[in-house]
Order: sequence, then structure tokens, then C-alpha cells
Amino acid sequence: MVAPQPIQPPSVDLGMLIRRSPHDVFEALADPSITSKFWYTKSSGRMAEGAELTWEWEMYGVARTIRVQKFDPDSSIQFTWDNYNPDQPTTVEFSFTPYENDSTYLHITESGYGGDLQAQIDGVRDSTAGFAYLVASLKAALEHDVTLRLVLDENPPNLRR
Repeated sequence: MVAPQPIQPPSVDLGMLIRRSPHDVFEALADPSITSKFWYTKSSGRMAEGAELTWEWEMYGVARTIRVQKFDPDSSIQFTWDNYNPDQPTTVEFSFTPYENDSTYLHITESGYGGDLQAQIDGVRDSTAGFAYLVASLKAALEHDVTLRLVLDENPPNLRR
């Protein structure tokens, strides 16, 4: 009989090739004057190691506290945020892998979800969608100079479902 494998806690794991240099992709996520065009609407500052920032999504009346733990230019950014449970922040990592023709493979993970299994699954589902919108919007902005409104349009006001 085969011993059962332990179940790993749910986590986010996604990535996308972006046809811009690692420096350009990194800066687009580190510099709020760029990021606010397609993800959050306001940041209290630029990402930097040790920084504690507030990101706002003004259209939803939501703000999150970000604590930058690792900031390795053009390579990786790691932060915790209170996206789902202020008492148990999750850890997000953006990794920037150089690829052919001065492109970048952006890989995003998020782990450390708390609460019961349903709360963890809900968090992973919501974050996976949110990060997919982020990556698609980032790709459109950097490769085609197009501003997609994916985060804004995910939950339009007054929509009845």
C-alpha cells in the first residue's frame, strides 16, 4: 500500500512571458507611477527593501498594507500583504527571469493563506484571478502601450449578478 502524500497548502503560482527587458518589467511593478496605470490606483511610495506601503484601489474603496521583504533589482521582489486576513498576511514573490531577445518571464507566487480550507481556497481563487489581470495588463502596457482596465472592469459598479 502506498502511503498518502501530505496535502500542500493552497497557493498561487502563475507566470507569463513579457517581451521587455527584466529592468523594464521590474520597474513597471516597483514604480507606482507606472503600476497605478493598470493595477492599484495609488501607492504611498515606491517599492524598496524594508518599505511599508499602502496600496489603494480607489474604485473599490480598498487599501492594503504592503511590507517589502526582498528587493533585488531586475531579479525579484518579495512582500507580505494583508489582502485577506490582517492577522495572517500572505507572502507574494515576483521573479523576473531573463529570456531570449531581451524578454522576461514574470513568475508570481503567493502563499501563507490562513483560515479554514474554504477561506484558503477563496483567497487562492481571488488572487489567481487578480494576478492574471495584473500580468495581462502589464503585458499590454509594456508590449503595446495599451492600458487595459481589467482590474477596474472585474467588478463594475451597480452590476447585478
